[in-house]
Amino acid sequence: MGTKKGIVLAPLWILLGSSIAPIAPTTWAAADEPSYLVYPSSSAVFRFDGGRYELLPSSDPKFQEGYAIGGQMLWDRVENRVPFEIYRAPDLIGFEPSPNGNSEFVTFRNDFEVFVDGFGSAPRTLGSLCLRFWPEPASAVVQIDVNDQPLQRWTAQLPTLDVVTPAQPGFFADTQAVVCSWTGASVMRVIAFSDKDGDGAFQGTPRFAILALNAVVAVDPTTWGRIKSLYR
Repeated sequence: MGTKKGIVLAPLWILLGSSIAPIAPTTWAAADEPSYLVYPSSSAVFRFDGGRYELLPSSDPKFQEGYAIGGQMLWDRVENRVPFEIYRAPDLIGFEPSPNGNSEFVTFRNDFEVFVDGFGSAPRTLGSLCLRFWPEPASAVVQIDVNDQPLQRWTAQLPTLDVVTPAQPGFFADTQAVVCSWTGASVMRVIAFSDKDGDGAFQGTPRFAILALNAVVAVDPTTWGRIKSLYR
């Protein structure tokens, strides 16, 4: 794998990313609908759960230059390996610890392809697939388009995904992608899951999400305070 871009965090990520409110504990109800790896086609910083992941410096014996971004490498301390699945995001530009324990791909766009990735240790079929959208503020009047079609609810149904292609040794991965865009919300969270009971609502705790910030504003030094205030 080629060396990634040498970018860890730009000031804009720090100013905007740190001020986003965490997902409230009541947002995800306790149940067993599985969620899946999901990431955007646009540039993204991976905000990681510090209980599972850590950043390794180049001096660490486990460090691999091919997975370095800005001189650091992400490590899965639970499975004791490089988290290859995170690096599958097509434009990953950096990492930062999550302030709330969520693992999210943070991007500054309101239009991009959403990739659902079936990365895993064995071939499998992912059925009843859905994308679930959470706009913020929840009271916003939002229009969401998926593949240029307006979404009537906040859940989009997806085709079944067969995961059969060998990826890194011992793993398999296949993806499907849909084009998503929206208006009317400054923040949008997106997850992918299997809708076991067919009600279009997600029950459980997602391992991964996309956190998309609609930040089409000026970024010269005189506007930093105004930009930050948009996401308080």
